[in-house]
Amino acid sequence: MRSVLRFFALCATVAIPAFAAGRVIILGFDGVEPTIVQTMLDAGELPALDALRKQGVFVPLGSSNPPQSPTAWSSFATCKNPGAHGVYDFLRRDPKTYLPAVGFGSPEPPAFAPDGSVTKAPAFRSVRKGKSFWGVANEQGAKVKILTVPFAFPAEDLEDSCMLCGLGVPDLRGTQSTFFLMSDEVQALDLPPLAGGARVPLSFAAEKASVRIPALRHPQTRQFVDAPVTITVDRNAKSAEITIPGKTIALKEGEWSEWLEWSFAVTPMFEAKAISRIQLLECGAQVRLYMTCLQLDPRNQYIRFTTPPEYGSDLVKRYGLFTTIGWDHDTHALRQGALTEDLFLDDVNRLSSWRAALTLDELDRGNLDLLVSAWTGPDRVSHLFWRFRDPKHPLYTAEGAAKYGRAVEDTYIHMDRIVGDVAKKLGPDDLLMVMSDHGFHGFRMGFNVNTWLIRNGYLAVEGQPDPKTASNPKDFLQGYDWTKTRAYSLGLGSVFLNLEGREGKGTVAPAEAAGLIAEIRSKLLEVVDPSTGEKIFQAIYTRDEFHGEAAGDAPDIQLGYADGYQSTKDSAKGAAPKELLEPNDDKWSGEHAASDIASTPGILFVNRPIAVKDPRLEDLGVTALAYLGKAVPKDFEGRNLFAPAP
Repeated sequence: MRSVLRFFALCATVAIPAFAAGRVIILGFDGVEPTIVQTMLDAGELPALDALRKQGVFVPLGSSNPPQSPTAWSSFATCKNPGAHGVYDFLRRDPKTYLPAVGFGSPEPPAFAPDGSVTKAPAFRSVRKGKSFWGVANEQGAKVKILTVPFAFPAEDLEDSCMLCGLGVPDLRGTQSTFFLMSDEVQALDLPPLAGGARVPLSFAAEKASVRIPALRHPQTRQFVDAPVTITVDRNAKSAEITIPGKTIALKEGEWSEWLEWSFAVTPMFEAKAISRIQLLECGAQVRLYMTCLQLDPRNQYIRFTTPPEYGSDLVKRYGLFTTIGWDHDTHALRQGALTEDLFLDDVNRLSSWRAALTLDELDRGNLDLLVSAWTGPDRVSHLFWRFRDPKHPLYTAEGAAKYGRAVEDTYIHMDRIVGDVAKKLGPDDLLMVMSDHGFHGFRMGFNVNTWLIRNGYLAVEGQPDPKTASNPKDFLQGYDWTKTRAYSLGLGSVFLNLEGREGKGTVAPAEAAGLIAEIRSKLLEVVDPSTGEKIFQAIYTRDEFHGEAAGDAPDIQLGYADGYQSTKDSAKGAAPKELLEPNDDKWSGEHAASDIASTPGILFVNRPIAVKDPRLEDLGVTALAYLGKAVPKDFEGRNLFAPAP
């Protein structure tokens, strides 16, 4: 009875349309820039999206602040601002210890009894607070299908529904993706503590090399559990045989392997399962093999990423083994030279097509009221190929632009085909929304936030008393003198006061906080690039932007970069390089993470006219619930797009 009363109360307040008898389909594409979409629409290059626009509407979609993927997709899922859901950045810090952690959650290892049996299964502890709108719909009887929505992990318990998690699912090591490059050019094993690339040396004797691939750390000994690999090469034939436990495969240069299945014995009674693929990059004077990260096996999930758990096995029966890592396109490998641009783009197309086939298949199978399906390809290609469309970027070349200058547009064309295929399967009462979580900007110059704080007397380095020359190469906020520090930065655009009672060695009295925030904000807004005279920041936001149960974790200052500028990777990790500004010579040449929210909207297409003129991410879930006739929780902050403002 309570739910019935809530439903009728909702009808009275949000004006559910008369056509709310159909299904709701939301297609999400990470990182689509609306100005490029508009140009392509005008040129007739996106016919399916153009038809959708003529049917209903195409408008910019307000992102989260900051417009980062973990933050934005969390606002999409929970219909709340970051102050309520608590995800602000890819990194977060423990204010008591200043130690960093992943900003959206972290894996928890299994626990074992003395005999090696599992007493606590591996799990993932999410930082995000608040229910997802699809979970709310499911609680009220809606059948939902949630497919690879970024940062919707771990898998939720849903009734008579299915879920396949996407961005956020770690590899077996617990990182967001660590590939392996095996080569006789590598001198020593190099295994990064976080995501990236592991370099494994090959030492050949009679054209045979044996190595061990480190997988996960044993939760008790902290030693890596590993498995043997033997590689036998024929350099004249440019081919190799690769043997892993239980399997030998033959590859020619440039060829991909099938999916390989791994089993790592953690204890006598527990094995961790994984899958990977290998490509023989080179087999001549040098030998190089690229192996994907060790991905969670969908049939035996180290940490559950599907609902129900057997959905993973069902997908394998339907399609064979498939990519399960959340960071699905290996940007690390392209940035570090382990993959070429062509190989990277081929993989983006392969995986995007696979997800399109899954989405269409689930539509055909029916038994759904709400389907949400997402793709990350546009975002990843924009990050890495923006250098080919921006003549001002340090890595721009005319030759590269001729070949890859429309790589971003190509992902939008693929997006348009997906939208067109889905639209053909919809009934007249179905609601279709196509969205992206944020837009994109160029990234030509990096700004070292902590260096600026040092130069202006807010941050002190141990043993370096002169702020004019002090620097700190140490990552993760190590090496600072906290007794003399008033502000510091960690993450892609967050600045924190060293606040008494909050930070472990706080120096700023709470009564002084507002004045110090205003002072730093005012100074940052005046910072210019001496080579151009351009202001580096378009806007600077403060903690007053955020509200809700997690607002206490918000940054005191949130940077809003102008186009072309972002925090450097070193600065994001808490270091302070010597130079204040550094040209971005990284292939990671497009960015949005700390851009001004006002100039970084995503896109929204709806197959019906809407009444709200300035839609935001928080509105889409509320609209979906209202359209399905479901009660909207009082703590949801979004608006029904079909209900005009009172």
